[in-house]
Amino acid sequence: MKDAVGFDHITLCVKNLAAAESLFTTVLGFNVIWSAQDVGSDKSSMDTVVVQRGDAKIALMQGRNKERRSQICEFIDKYGEGVQHIAIEVDDIDAVCHEWEAHGVRFCGDVKNGRDGFGPLKQRFTYPLFPGCGVFLELTQRQHGQEESKTFVRATVEALYRDIERDQSRGVEKTIVDYETLPLPFEETPSNSYQRAS
Repeated sequence: MKDAVGFDHITLCVKNLAAAESLFTTVLGFNVIWSAQDVGSDKSSMDTVVVQRGDAKIALMQGRNKERRSQICEFIDKYGEGVQHIAIEVDDIDAVCHEWEAHGVRFCGDVKNGRDGFGPLKQRFTYPLFPGCGVFLELTQRQHGQEESKTFVRATVEALYRDIERDQSRGVEKTIVDYETLPLPFEETPSNSYQRAS
């Protein structure tokens, strides 16, 4: 795989965005670097705030129900508040996508392209990592020659949201790989089989 630069951000689904923002800014010492309201479609959407401390970026999202229940609210219904996806920054998103797809990785949409005022931004979502799990991965490319994006772009966030909304409306439930045709060596391991370090 092309080298990953590192973790770009994690995204949390929350019930109360104002309370979550206050937790991260007034208690945990993060600063707001980006926010947007009513991101999505005329069917459903979300409000989002991105906070940062040092190199650590955390995106907070609260759903808005319209014609249908927001995917953020559905995520919380199924899994509770918490991590929805983890974004990995890579130096060549197209190369990583081709490599992963060659190994059977499934993405829920195409690469999204935007520009945040500092540089180009590319993003793409996978499907959830495991059966019955809501957490998925995002690939992010920020560095493009001398330009480097630093925040986010409403148009790309909206396009990513709509990919998930499309599958939500169709009842699509996939995982990052097809576990039926690509069996991985997962075995049930008794919890007492691991020895604790002393």
